[in-house]
Amino acid sequence: MYLNLFTTITVFALQTVINFFLTPYILRVLGDEAYGFLALANSFVNYGFILTLVINSVASRFIASAYHKGNFTKASKFYSSVLMANLIFSVIVAFISLIFLLKIQSIINISDTLLDDVRATMAIYFINFSIGLFNAIFSVHAFIKNQMYLISIRNAISTTIYAGCVLWLFWAFEAMIYYTAIAALISSIFVFFSALVLNRKFRLNLIFSPKYFRINFIKVLARSGLFNSLNMLSQVLLSGASLLLVNIFINALSMGILAISRSVIMIVESFVITTAVAWDPRLVQIHANAKPLKDEAILAIKSVSFIALPLIATFGVLADEFYRLWLPFKSSDEINYIYELVLISLLPSIIFASSRPLISTYLITDRLKRPALVTLFMAVCVFCVQIIGLAFFNFGLKEIVMTITIGISLKITLFDVANAGVNLGLKFSTFYPIYFKSLGVFVLITAIIYPFSNILNISNWLEFLIYAVVISTLGYLIAFMIIFTKEQRAIFIGKIRGRF
Repeated sequence: MYLNLFTTITVFALQTVINFFLTPYILRVLGDEAYGFLALANSFVNYGFILTLVINSVASRFIASAYHKGNFTKASKFYSSVLMANLIFSVIVAFISLIFLLKIQSIINISDTLLDDVRATMAIYFINFSIGLFNAIFSVHAFIKNQMYLISIRNAISTTIYAGCVLWLFWAFEAMIYYTAIAALISSIFVFFSALVLNRKFRLNLIFSPKYFRINFIKVLARSGLFNSLNMLSQVLLSGASLLLVNIFINALSMGILAISRSVIMIVESFVITTAVAWDPRLVQIHANAKPLKDEAILAIKSVSFIALPLIATFGVLADEFYRLWLPFKSSDEINYIYELVLISLLPSIIFASSRPLISTYLITDRLKRPALVTLFMAVCVFCVQIIGLAFFNFGLKEIVMTITIGISLKITLFDVANAGVNLGLKFSTFYPIYFKSLGVFVLITAIIYPFSNILNISNWLEFLIYAVVISTLGYLIAFMIIFTKEQRAIFIGKIRGRF
């Protein structure tokens, strides 16, 4: 499990570095408006994922659970049923996508000069989506063997391929938005074939056969996964729909600014998720063996908080300098505006990092209904407030971001933490001490390192990296001493010594 966690974080760091250089490059070449359409295209793809998540989001858990219990035939039936259903999903998405592409200019605000470019971008992303359906289920082999580090390494190679294709296309030809979509498609094709190679390597008793397709198994997955789809719908309403609303009610340029402000926040959130899901195979195995999850869930929260919170605190303190260096072609006023949007958006990431492993317990225990409905209610409320604010109260980007921040923060604090305890048959207050302790650690780290930001004079990336390493190291020392118990610290230090 620790190997999975280490490689996951290492590979994520590589992916972040690649995106770090690509994002300002694409922004400089295409401009804010075109960059906004890239983010919007990804949001539309997420709408398609809502449909497929009904079965795909829980497939790995059901297949792995049956496999660990030695019921290989049942696992194969789940596996085959999901693959056949994904084929049907692909056909449905292709039909809907065709209609959307034909009517695209009547749905979103888009200039005539960008019409063909955006239409091609959307079309390629929809094709990429269909391939991604099969990539997800093919990864179940590594999930069962608890060797997710292989998937991480594969993803790193895929990201490198994507970056190389983007740079070559923009260098060799006149700049177009759809180049990024082509690059994403090429990297997905690599993932597809590498998944087939990995599956042959594991040689599991997991067989795909159309005769194994069972509508009953799809119904079982659908009953459980329906609520994951509702969760995805909630996320789309909170993020992707915001881009669409800004495009409709304000303008395409503002949509681009919002997408820029969200770019690093999405990396932060992805880092938290990437760190947290490294624990999922371990939690699934414990639950399949009918063992209590409480202690392991608390240790997962501590580990994710320890890894993520010092970095988030460091980024929050140095964010202004980061954006001035990262987007040097932006004016000082634009940088200040983006910086303010980022600080507002950062609060949910902090709360998310202090609780994310608890959300995994919903999937593991197959108790998704209540959290899905609450999350959807919160998202609909935020969506309605945004529409009313844009239509009648002259909402700007700050107000749009603030509504999302307030909604997510209240939902996690008032519901998710309490509901995780109830789901595991514990008191609703079981996880609040570690949750508030993690938030307190973040506040303490920020209070200690913030004064440094007032005395630093950062003029280049080398200085930024040096200060960031020093400040984050201080943050990690504080987190290590407070989050973990004396015994846990001793075990951790012992493992490090053992490695070297």
